[in-house]
Amino acid sequence: MKPLTDYLMEIRPQYEFVVRVADCDLSEDLQNSVQHGLSMYVVENITQGRRVPVRAQADFPSLGPCGVQIMEITLRYPTVNDQIRQIVAERLGISAAHVVVRTRKEDQLHEAQPIEPKKVKGSVLLNPELEAESGQPLVGQQRIDSMLKELQKHKTSAQGK
Repeated sequence: MKPLTDYLMEIRPQYEFVVRVADCDLSEDLQNSVQHGLSMYVVENITQGRRVPVRAQADFPSLGPCGVQIMEITLRYPTVNDQIRQIVAERLGISAAHVVVRTRKEDQLHEAQPIEPKKVKGSVLLNPELEAESGQPLVGQQRIDSMLKELQKHKTSAQGK
């Protein structure tokens, strides 16, 4: 049978956060600095920042296309997203506008949201990009006539054999 302390260690809650940082290369020194800044919450785990391809990010609309690195942080003690955001921004020496912090569940919900389609002025059907070759030979009376001709060819070739 396990001692009580082992059971308590197993049920200890962990607080997981996803940190997105725009336009900043997370070197090992900077990551250690972030870890040291969050040490009051007892950092259980911090992952190496993984890069996301350069593109316009929904999290940073004012920055346009930018490179983003994502870190996952697990803490032993609870805190709020804004506190982590402020600490990360201070330790990295960047503006807090370049840092987004969410809990893991919030991040999963945010990723699951559909991307809004482009808004087009005027009628979509009058868009010049859509004016390509006509699809009429594939539908309607022209298609029926061509199918009947094909069937007639197959019928006559089958009778000739």
